[in-house]
Amino acid sequence: MELTTEHLTTSGWLWFCGALVVVHVDASSSDGRLGMWESIEPQGTALPLHAHHREDEQAVVLEGSVTSWVGDRVHHLCAGDTVALPRGVPHAHRVTSPRARILTVASPGGFERLFTELGVPATPDTPPPPWPDVAARMELLAQLGVEGVGPPPAWTEATPRAA
Repeated sequence: MELTTEHLTTSGWLWFCGALVVVHVDASSSDGRLGMWESIEPQGTALPLHAHHREDEQAVVLEGSVTSWVGDRVHHLCAGDTVALPRGVPHAHRVTSPRARILTVASPGGFERLFTELGVPATPDTPPPPWPDVAARMELLAQLGVEGVGPPPAWTEATPRAA
């Protein structure tokens, strides 16, 4: 499912890798203590398995359904559910509903730079632009202390065998 911007009611929304993201709090406005952003992600959005080495994150599903992998645990989340993403622990997620809205808080702040530096402003009726350059994403992620661990788990899980 492709997202549209026709119902955006506030400014500041950005396109980032096929998702809409708005940063509500950045490190500069919180004395470095936290960053908070909201994302609207289409079905099938799958973050690669990765680990943050500078911040802890807490994600709240506001709408939709998301499967989240944190370390060796799998969480099936729906609206109102939250998941802790501790620093240093590999994690990923996959949107399993037609779309999901997720609110994420990171402490300390700074990771939200990924969106503000590489995102493209979203205005009503604009389609998603091409994704940011892979090299630019990888370079900024490394600067932000994020380590890529592997592809999204849903893409590498073994299919259950018939008994």
